[in-house]
Amino acid sequence: MTPARFAVVLLLAAGWLAAPALADEVADVKAAIEGNYAAYSSFDEVRYRSTTTDDFLLLEHGELIDREGDVASMAKTGTSFRRSDRFEFSTVKVEGDVAWAIYTLKSEIYDDKRGSRDREWLESAILRREDGQWKMALLHSTRVSHPAGAADMKQFSIRYSAAWSSQDPARVAAFHAENGSLTINGGPPAVGRAGITEAVRAFMTAYPDMVVELDRLEHEDGKYRYHWRFTGTNSGPGGTGRPVKIGGYEEWTMGTDGLIADSQGHYDAADWDRQVGGQP
Repeated sequence: MTPARFAVVLLLAAGWLAAPALADEVADVKAAIEGNYAAYSSFDEVRYRSTTTDDFLLLEHGELIDREGDVASMAKTGTSFRRSDRFEFSTVKVEGDVAWAIYTLKSEIYDDKRGSRDREWLESAILRREDGQWKMALLHSTRVSHPAGAADMKQFSIRYSAAWSSQDPARVAAFHAENGSLTINGGPPAVGRAGITEAVRAFMTAYPDMVVELDRLEHEDGKYRYHWRFTGTNSGPGGTGRPVKIGGYEEWTMGTDGLIADSQGHYDAADWDRQVGGQP
């Protein structure tokens, strides 16, 4: 971003005048945003450029993308790409020839390579009115991931790790399908969310300060391997008071609902026992 562009953004953020907008102006701003997405989804590069300013910037995935970079990322004809968008606007403000909008975007997307998927973003947009037409000048897009149906598996894994660290076993179970199962080191499986909740509760009770962190996530042969790092102190009822630091992994089979249908957990039980017992 050039210093001039950055200064404009700072001025807008710091000195926004929340003047009431006329209903037709609000409707025009909403239509401009929706039209921008419609052009993008229909491979219409000419129309898309007409809905954006020459200095348009997209902030997404920690990157700054200009208009031509965004055009280059468009889906191409021949991929059976289809997309339907639903906008839920929470704020639209207009001040002269500048407008600002905050909204949630929910999309159903299909292409030959990845099939069907649902996506959700929280977005903010700044538009400028040029020659009587509202155009997108700045778009900041943040992906929203939910356990149910989440295809962004890295975010899913981060949230799953946070659930294990929460001392709320039901939060972990919520990442599993209704009839999902969790098996640890080949032992008897915990089946269903109630069973998984109790299995997780045993760990949380024994290690009340436990923290689970994502190490890495791998995908192979249709399954995900979630590698984790565990730290905690065996200070629960009857515990030894000794710290444990260990790694392991779960191999996930995902269900059609985007939740874990089956998890096979693995860690070095002998090493765990040595640490808990204080053995050399």
